[in-house]
Amino acid sequence: MSDEQKVKLPRVAKGPRPMMFDDEANDILLSMNVSLLNELIVTRQRLDAVERLLESKGILNQSDVNAFRPDEAATTDREALREDISNRVFYLLLQQAERAEKAIPGDAPGDNI
Repeated sequence: MSDEQKVKLPRVAKGPRPMMFDDEANDILLSMNVSLLNELIVTRQRLDAVERLLESKGILNQSDVNAFRPDEAATTDREALREDISNRVFYLLLQQAERAEKAIPGDAPGDNI
């Protein structure tokens, strides 16, 4: 199936979110921390694999990695990645703000600034 034929499903779950704590803010913080933990674990595992492969092939060593300075294109790519990860980590807060904005049109945070 090509990318054009894939069906994009909505990412919003139906029904109430299960709560672990009495305060919804604690549930949101827990979810954000778990998301960050998952991102960090995956990143560290991939980074470890890349560094080991490159070093085993004699392509570079740890000091090369430590001395690297990104160019403009790499900086732009990193900013896009940072934004993508931030959107996933802050997903619940963004979704909550969106719901609040729809519930009270014209009275959303920042409207009176």
